[in-house]
Amino acid sequence: MKKKTDKIYKAFELQYIDGYPYGNGYRIIAYRNNNYVDVYDDLSLKFQNNEKFNVAEKGLNRHIQVPIKRICLEKQDDCECISFNFKDLENREIDFYIKEHTGKKSISMNLLAPIGYGSKNPNFLPLFFMYNFDFIRKKNTQIECRIDEQKIVIDKFSMPINMQFRYYARYSNQCELLEFANTDSLSFIEVELEDNSYIDKNIEYIFDDYNSLSKIIVHLEDGKIDIKFSPCFNMNKDTKGIFKICPKEEMGYLEGIYEINRDNDKISIRLVPINGWTSVPNSFITKMILKPNSLFCKWSKNYEYIEEIDIQKKLVKAKWSNNN
Repeated sequence: MKKKTDKIYKAFELQYIDGYPYGNGYRIIAYRNNNYVDVYDDLSLKFQNNEKFNVAEKGLNRHIQVPIKRICLEKQDDCECISFNFKDLENREIDFYIKEHTGKKSISMNLLAPIGYGSKNPNFLPLFFMYNFDFIRKKNTQIECRIDEQKIVIDKFSMPINMQFRYYARYSNQCELLEFANTDSLSFIEVELEDNSYIDKNIEYIFDDYNSLSKIIVHLEDGKIDIKFSPCFNMNKDTKGIFKICPKEEMGYLEGIYEINRDNDKISIRLVPINGWTSVPNSFITKMILKPNSLFCKWSKNYEYIEEIDIQKKLVKAKWSNNN
């Protein structure tokens, strides 16, 4: 939306969620002018009372359930449709409808969204992989966006992409979110390995030998994400190495360093994605946008994870910091 168009919000993000523990349904992230977010869940989702949104700018203002109507988030004949209708915290009707009508093709890109760039107090490294990401095209596009009776004007993108002028409204119909090293889900447990592996729900831990972790596989409904360690992640001794997070090949990978220091029953772990994201450009414009020194490729470099483990007391403490 154009700056200062609305007294409360500067942007809306429609998401479709399908998976544990939510079930399936739609969510709207409403970005406030004060850099907090309101989260509106459709009634079809299983509401999570204690869900955090620390990686979204300054964090959460309110999280509520509301009926979301006239929902559309799909592409037909290479034309995208984005539509939703709901009432916000002030009982204002939010009604957005965007529908492309063009016969021209568009070359999309694969993008690691910088959603965690401005996070003040992150509880994980948010790796939001957006496949076939694109901007809404201007020509012949139908836009009807209002908050109550006020018409909302959508920002225009500053330059044409693939010889087509665009709005700043953007979309992806296939996304994967990896909450890497979530500090809210830490626990100290003893497990038995079966064939040098341990599976917890959709996450598989693969070991080379005792206490030497070589790979973590996050199994998804459509594919997987591999997290590899070289040398193996071994907490029995002081170790330095590299970790690499690999989604689908066309998305590229994220790489960083890890360090383990052990002093008897005390272990400290440090992770820094210092090499950032290596993209796979597929056009001239993506070579420009996704250069190694671009925000998209380097924002994660300034995240740092510190973990302290006391084996005797079976205590784990961890914290992420964002130095962007």
